[in-house]
Amino acid sequence: MKKALKIFLLLISTLSFAQNKSENEIFKKIIDHEIEKNKSIIYIQCKKPNTSFNIKEFKEENEGFVISESTLQEFEKNNINTNEVWNSELIKQLDYIKNTNCLTKEEIELIFKNTNKRQNIILISKPIFDNGFENCIISIVYSKSLHSSYGQSYFLKKVNGIWTIITGFGHWMS
Repeated sequence: MKKALKIFLLLISTLSFAQNKSENEIFKKIIDHEIEKNKSIIYIQCKKPNTSFNIKEFKEENEGFVISESTLQEFEKNNINTNEVWNSELIKQLDYIKNTNCLTKEEIELIFKNTNKRQNIILISKPIFDNGFENCIISIVYSKSLHSSYGQSYFLKKVNGIWTIITGFGHWMS
């Protein structure tokens, strides 16, 4: 019984490490992609909201995109509610981030009020992985001012050991 418990705990810690490593890789990939796309310095909000994912909506918007039904079901099943935040140590590794600490919602509101200018604040969701950590869905929200934001989700796949953005979907604007 003790041996089985030790094996189970080892398996859980290994999976947690794999997920954390994959989350960090996804975070860096998305930040690099957004910097490349927007050519600007950004702030990062600490909170990791849940990724919005619905199989029916995904299929409707990505008609013709081939992905297994089981992977889609794994995304939906693995989308767990959390109250996690991004690690500031991870953000400090990125030299193009304006503030090397992630910001709380209150700190972001103060930036908008104090500067009275448009800003680039990005909120990156908690990634949803398939069971094999080979595919991922993640959402982003950009805030330009207190009442102006837009966002989308990305489907990423691990290709030759590197996370690659395959498609964007679920674009919205307010």
